Amino acid sequence: MQPEEVLELIGSASQRYESVRAALRYRGDGSAREEIGERIRSSEAGRRAFGISPERPGQRWYPDGPFGWRSRAWHADEYHWRLESDRPDGGVNILASNGRTPSGAPPPGPPYMGRFWRRRVGGGSREDEPRWFDLANDHYWTFYALLTDEISGISSRLRPLDLTVEGTVVWAGREAVRLRGVPRERWDWEWEADPLSWGADEYEAVVDAERGVLLRTASRLEGKDFDALEVEQIRFDERFPEDVFDSPKPPYCNRTATSTVQASTQQHQYSFDCPKTL
Repeated sequence: MQPEEVLELIGSASQRYESVRAALRYRGDGSAREEIGERIRSSEAGRRAFGISPERPGQRWYPDGPFGWRSRAWHADEYHWRLESDRPDGGVNILASNGRTPSGAPPPGPPYMGRFWRRRVGGGSREDEPRWFDLANDHYWTFYALLTDEISGISSRLRPLDLTVEGTVVWAGREAVRLRGVPRERWDWEWEADPLSWGADEYEAVVDAERGVLLRTASRLEGKDFDALEVEQIRFDERFPEDVFDSPKPPYCNRTATSTVQASTQQHQYSFDCPKTL
């Protein structure tokens, strides 16, 4: 498989399944992000590209060392999805959409928007959450791996890199293709990186060979991941129980026991293990 074929596979991911359910893990490293930040601040071109100046030095939202979280995601369609994120204090944050409502946006804006709701379960107060956990609370930073170009345009982010297909691998029980990318120019200030991280010297995407979803993405500096999202478990084309998008409690996973979801079309149960805490 050639790199362009892998990019086309990524771009079509959301068309290759009816529903998806996954357990994911994010890992970051604040020390590498600080090193990249120093390189930006030390370059006039970098300061200009990122809008940094002595009067606007930029905000540091990451800690000094490693950080991360685990999450679980369900997606049936644009208006029916759920995200559970495990907080550092032992609680769980839930963000979900359980239908649609008129958006009120003037044309050409979308006529409808999701009927969103949030809930905090257990743990401490919102004020005690670290700033970096805002990423875990944001639908985009988890679902880009499952919806790919539908919400992030990630195939176009990867395309400017010098790409190499490094063979096949089994990841989370799925046959996958490993794609490696290196910036063509060491510091291309104009490159739009999101949802990857700008400033890495190497990028990796592990792509489900059948479905096109991203089973792993990683931005690396000097051979080490500093921004990595990994799928730990994944299931496709299930019919979810009706309450999955409505329940105010984490219904299918807790920290002490394995929970199950019943696939009503197959009339059997399978385990969806809750990953251990970081």
